[in-house]
Amino acid sequence: MGPPKHMRSSSSPNAAAAVPSAFAECLPDVGLTPAQVPAILTAERFSRRQLQLARARLAALTQPEPDSWRATATFAFGSLGRLEASPESDLDLAFLYDGARVGRAAAEAQRERVLASLAESFDVPQKTFAQAVDLRSLTDNIGGHADTNETLTYRALLLTEGAWLGGAGRATKRAVFRAYADAQISRGRFLTSLGNDLHRYYRTLCMDYRHKVEALDKSWAIRVLKLRHSRKLWHLANLALQCWAVDAIDDDASRDVALASRVGWPSLLRLFGALDHFGAPELAREPFLCFDRFLAALANAEVREQLRVLDYEERDTSPIYRELHDNAACLDDAAAAVVELLFERCRAFMVRFCIL
Repeated sequence: MGPPKHMRSSSSPNAAAAVPSAFAECLPDVGLTPAQVPAILTAERFSRRQLQLARARLAALTQPEPDSWRATATFAFGSLGRLEASPESDLDLAFLYDGARVGRAAAEAQRERVLASLAESFDVPQKTFAQAVDLRSLTDNIGGHADTNETLTYRALLLTEGAWLGGAGRATKRAVFRAYADAQISRGRFLTSLGNDLHRYYRTLCMDYRHKVEALDKSWAIRVLKLRHSRKLWHLANLALQCWAVDAIDDDASRDVALASRVGWPSLLRLFGALDHFGAPELAREPFLCFDRFLAALANAEVREQLRVLDYEERDTSPIYRELHDNAACLDDAAAAVVELLFERCRAFMVRFCIL
């Protein structure tokens, strides 16, 4: 199956917000109607409008002096990058620069101008993505001593959910992807060095949750529900994409091109594309429904506040937490059915490259 029509150019600077829904195109094959997944479609529309707004703001900033911005790239990560955002979402802003062409101080100054141009319309938290990042730190030491949770996070999110906002977006993504694909010895059969790094990021998220709620005493409920919905679906979609690439494409060069073009699709679309290839698109039905319920809940400010203040010891007395906990269990069952199919169709690959 080819990509939904507008996903082919969704990273283009001229991509419009008012485009047909990528998710709606899949629904007939999944066995659903738009009325059954309203939260997914609402989040997609809202995300596209917000991305268009951010791109317009940055275009107004950069167009008067384009040369000074060609060594930088700005992306939206998080729910906005995944097309899952709501008015309750903030903007995880990533600003990268080519350290061979621009110095750190100049890059930080440009980042501050980006933040100022977006401040009126977006809440941009200064946490994980609170500084300009040299692209070379992401590509030059993958797996080495200088490879940190931060650099791993930037690589994984840039490739899988980085929505372009301004600057050299395509070149930046290509540089990170080719850091895996062009390795002479370590790329691995079927580009498993990339698969391993994405798997490593997922496990890092699991341990990051432990640290934040155990050592830092941060709120736990929303974090665990995001882990069991958004991030588990993200991980499942990565596995499904890899299995699709192995089963559908014979040569490495063509497989690299296909992976590079699809790895940035939203998780549900990556999952659907693989299941459609394997002749079982209906297995995406429950993931769509479970994820719709999750997005609907987190788009509600009252629900988010209830979860934010929920004590762990009181979890069984919270109707909304129990509902979302049960929804996560439903997603687990749906994911198990997908994994069983992938194991049946790609057993050797799954055993060697995904499990062992």
